[in-house]
Amino acid sequence: MHYTKITQIDKGWSSYIWLAKDEKGKEVILKEVREKSPRKDLCEREGKMLALANSVGVGPKLIEVNEKENFVIMERINGQEFLRWLNTKEFRGVTKNELYEFLKELYRQLLLLNTINLSHNQISGGRNILVTELLNNKGERKFIPTIIDFETAKIKIPPKKTKNLGQANDYFFQNKFGFAAKKVREKLNLVF
Repeated sequence: MHYTKITQIDKGWSSYIWLAKDEKGKEVILKEVREKSPRKDLCEREGKMLALANSVGVGPKLIEVNEKENFVIMERINGQEFLRWLNTKEFRGVTKNELYEFLKELYRQLLLLNTINLSHNQISGGRNILVTELLNNKGERKFIPTIIDFETAKIKIPPKKTKNLGQANDYFFQNKFGFAAKKVREKLNLVF
């Protein structure tokens, strides 16, 4: 299938992230390897890890891996990075229960990754978790996490353990001086 790049969303160390459209006009995310990237197998690797995550219902849906042209196509998630979300006016209005439910769903996804021994390795930092707000038919808000960017993910063969929960615990709760941990602890009325 042919894809048309619309806007560059991000530029990472080893890849460009584009908002693109497929031949039917549907918006997707196109992740392509940068010319100077030492990770020449990025699209193959990202595709494999994202497919594994998708097998347990985690991450944006993988649409295509094109190893010849060195890109991966995935579902577009219309959300914002967790770290940016913490700085928004919207987050100030988030209730304790809404944040609790968001974190509960995120930890459920991390546990699902653990069941297949997939260690994301970049949960801390908040850039690889997107937040999407949904409204149910009663007008109640729900914030949904989506874990993205599986290019550095690894399969851990037992007895080695994944880092998913440890990184999340550090990032959301235990880092005494971390911005995200401070915001989460304040919202949940947790004192450490």
